Amino acid sequence: MRAQEIKDIVKKFIEDENLIADGDVVLAGVSGGADSVCLFHVLRQLREERDFELAVVHINHMIREAAEGEAQFVEKLCGEYEVPFYRRDIDIPRITRKAEMSEEEAGRNERYKAFCAIAGELARKSGKPVKIATAHNLGDQAETVLHNLFRGSRIKGLSGIRAKGERDGFMLIRPLLHTQRSEIEEFLGENGFKYCNDSSNFTDDYTRNRIRHNIIPVAKEQINQKADRHVAEAAEYLARIDDFIDEQAGKVQGWLIESMKDEVVLDCNVLAKQPDIIRERLITNGIHLLYPHVKDFQAVHIRELAELTLRHDGSEKMDLPYGIKALRIYDRLKLSFEKAVMGDNEAVLVDMAKLSKGEAVKLQVPGLGNVKLRLFSYESDLKIPCGEYTKWLNYDKIKNSLQFRTRKIGDIISIGNGNKKLKKFMIDEKIPVDKRDALYVLAEGDNVLWVPDHRMGDAYRLDEDTKKVLEVAVTK
Repeated sequence: MRAQEIKDIVKKFIEDENLIADGDVVLAGVSGGADSVCLFHVLRQLREERDFELAVVHINHMIREAAEGEAQFVEKLCGEYEVPFYRRDIDIPRITRKAEMSEEEAGRNERYKAFCAIAGELARKSGKPVKIATAHNLGDQAETVLHNLFRGSRIKGLSGIRAKGERDGFMLIRPLLHTQRSEIEEFLGENGFKYCNDSSNFTDDYTRNRIRHNIIPVAKEQINQKADRHVAEAAEYLARIDDFIDEQAGKVQGWLIESMKDEVVLDCNVLAKQPDIIRERLITNGIHLLYPHVKDFQAVHIRELAELTLRHDGSEKMDLPYGIKALRIYDRLKLSFEKAVMGDNEAVLVDMAKLSKGEAVKLQVPGLGNVKLRLFSYESDLKIPCGEYTKWLNYDKIKNSLQFRTRKIGDIISIGNGNKKLKKFMIDEKIPVDKRDALYVLAEGDNVLWVPDHRMGDAYRLDEDTKKVLEVAVTK
């Protein structure tokens, strides 16, 4: 296949998929390797035929010694053809140590962040639509699909890389997605275009490299010489099915209760009524609302989450990748990032000596608000307040110091003529399990006098023998 034919194939793919329109600015990610240099030259040639502008971004991941030379190579290449050049140096090893993720994934995340940041700069300067072009090719597509298949992905992962997508408001385009590596190398060779060889591509240190070097060649040699293309075609077909599932899931009403930056809540009752495949897609959509750019979850995670939504009794927890926690509380499924438990927060002590002198005690209690406590003599004609945030307690029954604190093992609350463990009380009251450790209660030793928003302990209620009343008033 001649170089001109490759250019024509890419041009037709761009037109068929409507990847580039007149007036666009195309920001191409160029590492200096064969694929990205091919992308650079094809786009450079096409800009002379079509009305779009070209710019280049290079990311130095600061992993290999050769990275600086590659950055200089790309900068020189852009200067030779008068293409605007942007460079970003990102310390991926440092980010990897802090985030506890692989260099491959950290590099991908930071690379796209930088792409979008520079695209934003270009959009503001030019006032034109900016599209981000990457050099993914047919080989990358086959490797991605096989990798996702082996790691247990479902249809979204098996649909592979799309010709176009979206990230942070910018369109991502992959003009070389139908082009094989052998065709890319042929194009560069025929034109005498130089490029850099990344030594890491020749090792089996990364999973994708092992698929590239050991699986796809064997499949092409011993099964079908077009094995990689057939995998890519299967991905395109599955992508159409995936889009149809998305369309059907989009018709479901009421499945999403709440979506915030750090928390997404789904309705288990609505999810339970859906076919399995739609239920799983809605759960996946919920995860993406929480973490928009998360890579495809393994099938086992989605399946376990789907099963979780079908059980409505009590509460259950589940740990997911990327520090995501799933918590089903009766008929709600909450997805959130892991947070520190507040159960060890310091207690807020009540100054009993000050109270006994007839002085009011003012406190600030986390999660509750401003609290004012005062002591006065009880008279039978006084009307006991019925509000949720003003309580009268029988001070005569209080023998020890008081404090607002989070729950502890062994806590009890008086119910009727007996006691109930505070844990059991919280379960019966359907207090969400993720709120229990953070909820401050008023306690005397192991005895809980009051669970704000819920109940006073019956043993501390006023009776005909009451002489002193402790009033606890909360201002939210």
